[in-house]
Amino acid sequence: MKKNTHQTGLTLIECIVAISILTLAVAGPLTLAAHSLKASRDSRAEFIATHLAEEALEAVHNIRANNSADDNTPNRSQWMQGIMSRCDTGCVLDVSEHGPGVWGQNALIACPSGNCATLAMVYFNSQTGLYRQSAASLPDPWRASEFARTVTVEGIDNAANPMRQVRVTATVNYQGYQGYAGLRFVKITEDLYNWFPSLN
Repeated sequence: MKKNTHQTGLTLIECIVAISILTLAVAGPLTLAAHSLKASRDSRAEFIATHLAEEALEAVHNIRANNSADDNTPNRSQWMQGIMSRCDTGCVLDVSEHGPGVWGQNALIACPSGNCATLAMVYFNSQTGLYRQSAASLPDPWRASEFARTVTVEGIDNAANPMRQVRVTATVNYQGYQGYAGLRFVKITEDLYNWFPSLN
């Protein structure tokens, strides 16, 4: 009886081709997942930056409202008191600086000589999940975040007496993620009005 000694198997070339196909099949989804994670991280940063900018506008709006409520001058000209003087060339906002239940002018910190580079840093508290700015470095658990926020206020009708319209701009800068490199920013603008004086 004759034995069949012929054995079948994969050649080296067939193995290389099979491994190459398998590598391509796995690499595609992995690359897509990596890009999705980067895009998700960048979207999260933009979301936070947008809310930080909106928070600054909200605070300035409230300070203006508190000024108006306390303004007893005949032409109601004190509605921007302490805001224009601090923010006309740039300021930052410490949301934790408030009196009993209301934000006051002390929440706005003027940038020295209009240079906000040293004050614009936004700090993050990992224990509470809160963000804030401060005139001085904050202790643990506050850590410097990737965000920097500035606020500017400009008079739209500076020639009017009293002034009735100002433009508030909040800008938040943050570093883009790898693949989305470069400094990115969110800028939101709102106009505020003084409706108290008679419109004649």
